[in-house]
This record gives sequence, structure tokens and C-alpha cells, in this order.
Amino acid sequence: MTLAKHTFDSVKLISALLLATCALLFVAGISYRQILSLTESGKEVVQSYQVNIELEQLNLYAREAESSQRAFLLTKDLRFRAAYRKAINDANESIKKLKLLTANNPKQSNNIDSLTNILDQRFVRLENVVLTHLFQIPTPDSIVAQIIEGSNLMFQSESLVRKIVDDELSQLSIHETAYKNDITFSPLTVYLIVVLSFFIFMIAFLKINTDLKRARKTNNLLLINKEVFEQSEQLLNVGHWSWDNGTDSFIFSRNLYDLLGCKPDEFTPTADHILTFIHPEDKELVIQRSSDALKGIQPWSVTSRVIRKDGVLRYFMSTGKVITDDYGRTFVIGVTADISEQHGKDKIIEDKVADLEKSNKELLAFNHIASHDLQEPLRKVLTFISRIREKDFETLPEKVQGYMIGIERATARMGKFIEDLLMYSRANNVEKVFELTDLNVLFENSKQEFSQQIKDKKAVVKLLDTLPTLHVIPFQIQQLFNNVLSNSLKYSKPDTEPVILVSAKIIPSKELLSLPSGSYRKYYKISFSDNGIGFEQKYAENIFTIFYRLHNTSEYSGTGVGLAICKLIVDNHNGIIEAEGSPGKGATFSFYFPV
Repeated sequence: MTLAKHTFDSVKLISALLLATCALLFVAGISYRQILSLTESGKEVVQSYQVNIELEQLNLYAREAESSQRAFLLTKDLRFRAAYRKAINDANESIKKLKLLTANNPKQSNNIDSLTNILDQRFVRLENVVLTHLFQIPTPDSIVAQIIEGSNLMFQSESLVRKIVDDELSQLSIHETAYKNDITFSPLTVYLIVVLSFFIFMIAFLKINTDLKRARKTNNLLLINKEVFEQSEQLLNVGHWSWDNGTDSFIFSRNLYDLLGCKPDEFTPTADHILTFIHPEDKELVIQRSSDALKGIQPWSVTSRVIRKDGVLRYFMSTGKVITDDYGRTFVIGVTADISEQHGKDKIIEDKVADLEKSNKELLAFNHIASHDLQEPLRKVLTFISRIREKDFETLPEKVQGYMIGIERATARMGKFIEDLLMYSRANNVEKVFELTDLNVLFENSKQEFSQQIKDKKAVVKLLDTLPTLHVIPFQIQQLFNNVLSNSLKYSKPDTEPVILVSAKIIPSKELLSLPSGSYRKYYKISFSDNGIGFEQKYAENIFTIFYRLHNTSEYSGTGVGLAICKLIVDNHNGIIEAEGSPGKGATFSFYFPV
């Protein structure tokens, strides 16, 4: 599992848990509100019952006060007066309770206040009647007036009590309905909470179980990969490491300890401790490269000498990459390889390259000698022979004349050999400047250069297809056409007029049997076919080797360099050269240039 995949799964899991938590909190909030509503409804129902009961009790206390007052007036018994006083006190306490019970109901509170005023008037009247009877004898008219006033006050108070009771009964009905609804929906809410909780926990359980299975599978794969990685490190002689720049702490792989000649976890790796293994002359280089890598100046890459614990000197190459985690901490992860054997091979290669460079310099010196020091004596020999031929050749004995002719031919052949050798050297060392060039123009130039030979041999040189326009080194392709055309004219059959046909076409790379590395998909195929003496196909590759000749100099002149130059030119253009021949039937030379 990649880091991005692991992060995405973690985000999904956290999101699911947050969603589940929010759902539980939401349902719990609804449930809590439902319980509060149920509790409040219950309180309001109980309060309505308490108000009704207390009203009945208050009405009872008022009646007891009047009954005790009347009994006292008739009997003058002080016990009835005490009962009368107690009834009034009880009524006042009941009024206080009613005010507390209706404090949150403005309408009922106002009604209670009105009832309190009426009862106060009623109790004041009762008290006045008692006082009147104690200190004077009431007249019949005053008794009747008191009875009428008392009846009116009793009617008002009882009417107001009934009104209050009716209001409370109305509120009680509403509260009972709400209470019943709360009672009905509370179990459903609890059930839904239980079901939802069970559903969420089942999802969480399945997710955790799936993650555990995946974790076990991942851990198993990690264990296998760890073993494979450790085996691979041992086979490749490498080790990996990581460096926490903030804490200057390293983590080494097991094989990295082995590369240092130490046991696993033998020491706690830190930057200072690791530097103790670095060769003193390479420490500054390692420190500088580490600093540059952390600053982002260049990637972490350094090759240094390391002195193992056993004192053996080895060459280590370390490469690494600076990364920053989500918390802003900087780490360097990397791989270290023991390249001591490769370093030895590289040293051998460097020595061979140095030898090759020395050889190239010697070859350049030879080219200079060949182009100046060797050709100058040859020119002088040819000059002397020319003078002898002009003045004294006829006076020489016949045998000496034969020697002179041999010397002239050998000297001319040696000059041609040196010239071809210089041409080959120049083809191999020339600066490769490619230009967009029409090959038809170069081909016509070659025909013009060999026009006299074509005329002398009555040769037919025909271009069957239009040649392409390519990016080439113009003078090298010109030399290529010259060499191939010269070769076809040279090796023509004595009794047959030479016929040289030139064709061109585009072919896919799959038609070529052997392709160089990094091959192209299509190639231009340019072929020169002739009807000359040909050659056996087994020599098709040898003829492109420098100095290789199929015929001796007595039969055909040449140095064996021309076709070698052709191959070198084609190689310079990332192309392929092939030859097909048949003795007595002719030969075909094909060049393949990438499209």
C-alpha cells in the first residue's frame, strides 16, 4: 500500500468516525430533549393536579373559617374562635402555595391574586362580624347586611376558584396530551438510538476487522519484502539508511552495519560517529555534499573512502534524497553501496582510456608524418623517376627499365595507400556537422566526377527513384557515393558493359535483421546494384574491414580502405551498411539511414 493510499484510507476512516459520532450526538441530543420534554410534561401535569387540589383545600379552609365563626357567634365558645383563627391561617398558607405553583403562569398568577383579594375581604368581613358581636349587640338589619355581603364574597371567591380550576383542567388536558405523546415517542427514540448505535458499532466492527485483516496481510507482505530486501542488499552489497536532521539520528539497515564490518545495532549511528569511518582526506567532501544537499543546492551523491572496523579500506558511494514530512521535519533517505570492485575496474578502464588517448595522439602524429614526411620522399622519388623517363630511360638496359617501371608502380601504389589511409583517419575524426542536404545533388556530383570512366567503359548509371533530403554530413555522403560508384566501375566484367542501378525507398525497421541500440521505426534504404564480377556472400562482412582485399593487386588495384571508409561514414550517420554478392552476377551495396 502506497503512502497516498494509506493516507486516503485514514481520511476515510476518520471521516466515518466523525460522521458516526455526529450522528450519535445528534440522536443523543434529540433523546435528551425528548426526556426533558417528558420530564417537563410530567411536572406540568403534577403541577396542575397540585393547583386543583390546593384550590379545593383553600375553598375548604374558607368554609371552615365561616363555620367556626358562626359556631363562635352562637355559642361564644372560645374553641370555635381558635378553630376560626386556624382556618384563616391555613387559608393564607394555601394561598402562598398557589402563588408558588402558578408563578410561571401569568394568567393563573393574576387569577390567584384576584382570589387572594376576595378572600382577604371575606376574612376581614368575618373578623369584623366577630368583633361586633364581642363588643356590641348587632341589630337585625346589620346581621342581614353582613349575611348578604358574606354571601356575595363567597359567590365571587367560589366563581373565581371554578374559573381557576377550569383553566387548570384545560392546561391539564394539554399537558396530559403532551405527556402521552412524550411517553409514546420516548421508547421509539430509545429504540432508534439503540438500533443506530448497533448499526454504527457493527460498521465500526466490520471496518476494524477488515483493517485488521488487511494489516495482517500487509504486515506479512512487509515481512516478506523485508527479507527479500535484506537478501537483495546482501547480494548487491548495498545498505539503506535514513537521517532525521532535526534530532541527528540515523536508522541503518542490517546490511549497512555489515558493510562497515560491525554487528547489527552495535553502535548508535549519528553524524559524528559515522564520520569516524570516513577517510580523513574525504571527510570535508562528505560534509560539504551533505550541507549542499540539505540546502537544496544539489542532490545527495558522494563517493568516498571508508575505513571499516577491521581497518580494511573500501570505496562507498552514497545517494540520497531530502524529503519533508507533514509535520515539517526534514529527513534524508538514501542508499549506500560498496563499489570497491567496480572502482578497481573503473581504474583499469581509466588506464585503458588513457592508453587509447595516447594511441590516438600517436595516430594523429602518424597522420601528420604520413601527410608530410612520408609523402614528400615519395613525391621526390616519383620526380626523379619522371626525369629519368624523360631523359635517360631509353639509354638504360632493358632489365634496368623493368626495374624502373616496377619502382614507379610500387611508389604510386604506396602514395595511393597513404592517401586512402589519411582519408580513413579524417572520416573517423572529422567534426560531425549535419546539414539538410538533397542527396540527388550529391549523386549527380559523383556521376560528374567519374564521367570519363563511365564514358570509357560505356557504363550505364541510372537513378531509379528520387533520393531523399536528409540531415547528413555532406562531404562524407559525397565520399560514400564516390567510393561505391568507383567500386562498381572497378570490379566490372571486362567483356560486359557495366550497368549500375540506384534505388531508394522507406522500409520499417522490422525488415532489418540487425539493428543498433536505440533503433528508429523507419529507415531510408538506398541501394547501388551492379552487374560486375560480384563476390561470394561469405565475404559480405569482411570486405568492410580496413585493408581487407578479395583480389591481389595484379588483378585489381586498390588498398582495401574504400569500403571500410563507407562503413565508417554510415556508422557516423547512425545507419547500417550491407552487401550482397554472387560471383559473376554482380553485387548490391545498401545503406540504411534513419527517417
